[in-house]
Amino acid sequence: MDREEAFDHIARIAAEHALIAKGFGGLITIVHPQAQRQFGIEDRCLYMAGQGEFPGVSPVADTKYKHTEASASAVIGD
Repeated sequence: MDREEAFDHIARIAAEHALIAKGFGGLITIVHPQAQRQFGIEDRCLYMAGQGEFPGVSPVADTKYKHTEASASAVIGD
């Protein structure tokens, strides 16, 4: 298995299990279900995986999501 196949395999597993918080252009952010619940993004992850209904956006969850996104960017160097 080469690197591209490995990435596709990991992405497929993450998508099937609603672990992806966001993704674009070959970059995916995988988030543990416990962290999804902690930061209020579990409904979004489930919806994107086709496992839930369109989430209502609460101001608290949206703020936590933006904070988490900024923290993740700082960690990975975006």
